[in-house]
Amino acid sequence: PSAVNVHGFLTVNGAKMSKSRGTFIEARTYLNHLDPDYLRYFFATQLGPTLADVDLDMKAFEERVNSHLVGKWVNIASRCAGFVQKFFNGRLAIEMPPAETAAYKAAAEKLSACAALYEARDYAAAMRLIIEVADTANAYIAENAPWTMAKDENKHGALHIVCTLALNYFRLLTIWLAPVVPATAARAFAFLGEDSARFDVAAQPRLGASINEFSALATRIDSKKIETMI
Repeated sequence: PSAVNVHGFLTVNGAKMSKSRGTFIEARTYLNHLDPDYLRYFFATQLGPTLADVDLDMKAFEERVNSHLVGKWVNIASRCAGFVQKFFNGRLAIEMPPAETAAYKAAAEKLSACAALYEARDYAAAMRLIIEVADTANAYIAENAPWTMAKDENKHGALHIVCTLALNYFRLLTIWLAPVVPATAARAFAFLGEDSARFDVAAQPRLGASINEFSALATRIDSKKIETMI
């Protein structure tokens, strides 16, 4: 062996696990109430290559999953997929203008650093990069407002481009999130019409391809589920 890979202790809400406080949570109990991908992601946002403790802060867990996975990642697809189905027969544009092509290339190059971060077990740094690109994607969608474009038939050509880049951002994020949230990523790839995607295909956008009908890939955590689990 070339290294011993270990982490520190797992605490719950900043304290040692305790049955009397209701913070001793068995894996089976968790699975009865919540998606395992959510916990995998939350742990990944804290895990680095050093020997450091990891805290399962329930409020932070709820907020991070709802904000990052649902609000910033899955929301990209939910905001744009319907327009592609309604106006473009479920097919992405066959090409993108130079500005959109350059934007995708910049995002792909930025996230290519995640490969080395995964290898170095610096999962928290990889998640930070992924969320930065998710923020870029959501800002692009907000700036172009495809829901407004959809109301003007003369802007449908531009709408097709906006939705194509947005869904390619979503695909790019899915590729790099897949090791951490494999089940959710598998549903995302099925929506995109792909079996899966290796890191090395992330450099090129997917154009002219058909996508499937969008259905909820992940749902927000209800705090009542956490209370019930506890």
